[in-house]
Amino acid sequence: MLFDINRVKENKIRSRESRSKSFLLRRVFGDLENRILDLPQGWKCGLIEGCRKNDLKELSKINKVIISELSHNTTKTQSLDLYANLMQLHWSNDPYSDFFEKVKFLKTEGHFMCCLFGSETLNELRDSFFKAEMKLFGAATPRISPLPEIRDVGNLAAKVGLNNCVVDRDIIKVSYKRLLDLFLDIKEMGETNAILERRKTLTTKNLVQEVEKFYFKNYTDKKSKKDTYTISATFEIIFLYGRK
Repeated sequence: MLFDINRVKENKIRSRESRSKSFLLRRVFGDLENRILDLPQGWKCGLIEGCRKNDLKELSKINKVIISELSHNTTKTQSLDLYANLMQLHWSNDPYSDFFEKVKFLKTEGHFMCCLFGSETLNELRDSFFKAEMKLFGAATPRISPLPEIRDVGNLAAKVGLNNCVVDRDIIKVSYKRLLDLFLDIKEMGETNAILERRKTLTTKNLVQEVEKFYFKNYTDKKSKKDTYTISATFEIIFLYGRK
């Protein structure tokens, strides 16, 4: 077991309102919604997990589409024409089983779609935390979740029985004036640390200052017009499409 799933759910619920306002999640939700709307007409019954109705304005108008913020409790297999998952599956303790369970919902020829954070996400923050903790404590603790590479997602899709798979990614670079602004964005997306072996105590001001020093030293953007520096954060979004 790698992740504290109860903590993951708590983070998602606490960030319920702010997640809908996140510019990054709005972009991701909008992208996946457009991909679903571009599917050939003919699918009728769908389940979308990982967001609320107000996140998918067009799909929420379709009566036979269930939109569920968390996992939707259903035991019906082979009942859906479409299953989509938004930004949940990177928190899986058993990716094969979790993907396989979702695929079982689909009828033959049903559509499977998902998006999740990929391995390049927050690499700058991961590196800065590592360097700061090694300097201060001589050892590092897990701060950023281990995330899948794009090839891992494609291989997993084939293993769970999906066909005609297409896997692509969107690399989003975001600039921040302060490290705390990045922390706030992560919190408001409901993506704060839920690794079981995470340090349970509060992050000290001394550590945050040291992380920020390494971050600005190694990942500073060019000067802005106001003669100030910003730091850059990477978010990698992996999209998967397949047919059962």
